[in-house]
Amino acid sequence: MKIIPLPELTPILKQLRLSGLLDSLDARNREAIEKKLTYPEFLALVIQDEAGRREQKKYDMRLLRSGFRGDKTLEGFDFDFNPGIKQQLINDLAQCRFIEEKVAVLIAGPCRTGKSHIAQAIGHCAV
Repeated sequence: MKIIPLPELTPILKQLRLSGLLDSLDARNREAIEKKLTYPEFLALVIQDEAGRREQKKYDMRLLRSGFRGDKTLEGFDFDFNPGIKQQLINDLAQCRFIEEKVAVLIAGPCRTGKSHIAQAIGHCAV
């Protein structure tokens, strides 16, 4: 059974640019009833849903604008393939402090050693 929010709620949420709340409102309302949540607990859940939806939307937009081809991540990189790569250094770069410090990063080495994968993976961390 789908619980329909008050008809006047939809335009107000859209006006406030909170229409994403409508996506989770039914499920959260059912959860609130089943778990006997207080009003503040229910409100916190729907606000967290909206905040999460917005963060995901911003992340998706940044990823789209990055122009990355494929999905190269540090988790997908095989450090055993090239033991000469210092994993701790790469993990440190993945913290992206170089952005705030306004320091350029140069990744150099022979062909087929994983430079492009590492560069894109660090880019994903920056996004």
